[in-house]
Amino acid sequence: MQAIGAHPEPPALTPGLYTYQRLVGDWPTKLHLRVDPDGGGLLLANAAEAADLSPVGVRMVRGVLEDRSDAEISEEIRRAFGKASAARITADLERVRTLLHDLAEPGDNYPITNLGDLRESDWARSLAAPFRADLVQTEPQTARELLHRLWEAGVPHVTFLARPEAQACNLPLLVEAAEDIGMIAGLRAAGGWLSPEVVERAALAGLDHLDLLYVSPDPKAHDALVGPGDHARTLAAFEQCQELELCPVAQVPLYAGNTGPALVDLFPALQAVGVTNLCFFALACLDDDPASQEAGALPARALPQIALTIQEAAEEAAARYLWAPPVRFAMGHSLSEQMLRGPRTAGDIAVRVEADGRILPPRGPADCAGNLLTDAWEDIWNHACFTRYRERLRGPTRCEDCPDLTICAADCPKDPRGWSDDPGEVEGRQSGVASERAGKATNSARGGEQA
Repeated sequence: MQAIGAHPEPPALTPGLYTYQRLVGDWPTKLHLRVDPDGGGLLLANAAEAADLSPVGVRMVRGVLEDRSDAEISEEIRRAFGKASAARITADLERVRTLLHDLAEPGDNYPITNLGDLRESDWARSLAAPFRADLVQTEPQTARELLHRLWEAGVPHVTFLARPEAQACNLPLLVEAAEDIGMIAGLRAAGGWLSPEVVERAALAGLDHLDLLYVSPDPKAHDALVGPGDHARTLAAFEQCQELELCPVAQVPLYAGNTGPALVDLFPALQAVGVTNLCFFALACLDDDPASQEAGALPARALPQIALTIQEAAEEAAARYLWAPPVRFAMGHSLSEQMLRGPRTAGDIAVRVEADGRILPPRGPADCAGNLLTDAWEDIWNHACFTRYRERLRGPTRCEDCPDLTICAADCPKDPRGWSDDPGEVEGRQSGVASERAGKATNSARGGEQA
């Protein structure tokens, strides 16, 4: 029995994912609060902004979102963390309310995938699960089971990786399944893989962002590597995103044909069609690998300068950009194939889920950590490949040569140990480009660079 005048006991704060709805004016906001095993957590608002929370912050955020009084929240904090002055608790609560207001305001709605310097925040803590899963397109029933298991593990965000050989009409069904659970949903594809009808159906089903492969502002250079007419279809899809109030994202491969001025030209060309969010991934090779460089890969030594060019161009254009882990170029597969496949994951706080449920970490060899359909999440998350990954990210990655590059926050771009290495995983995805044209496409792109 509770004594008269006593504060009600708050529900137990167990690790997991909690979803809330709030209104800022007439603007509805979906908030995800994830509590990790160490008591810290992440707060995500409308797939737009994210904040890293201390254990005290987690409890305060939960109390505010559950409309508990300041007195009730303060009492819980004192019981959980010992003595704390009333002034300090009041000040912290005010900061939490300001944070919630700022996160919930409408604005750019592209999810944050990399939250600052990973060694100082996310991976240094005891996370219950990654922040995002990049899920290869699979059958709707399998996808629903995978999504439920990801949600139970505490993953709030999924991006579906479309496959041109699969049925595009099923993609809105996958988005709908994610939305029904309460997940943030994205879709990655080449523009030519998606009809306007599929994009509209996906948006109506709750899609939050559409990531499209964008090789170059030059239609000929783009189409030579992605497929005939793909550049025009991609621009049309970007414009359709504006009509549907869907966030468009350009996923840009970095290779020998789009360095220097060609890379800087990307930003104004994309801004002209309303795209201010970009995700970059480099197709990289060792410095002493002339065959891969001839095929279009970038040598390791070139990556810091290219990253600096992007960083400066993005600042000038007021554009937002993210780094996906570099992809180690796989000889025996064309430049086109590897662009179409894209990065293993679009960020470091992510995992890749193959169509059959296999789980891969963002970087390093394609070591399977287990199968989401058959293995317990705890066993997957504590697999040796994830242990090695977390240990590597905790190590020093910055040097005197480029101490302020954003790309270095998780790993040195020149170090091949930090690349995703999938030599046997690349699938042929020519999207209408016959495989015998791959060599011509590569030569065309490189010829454009020389011109």
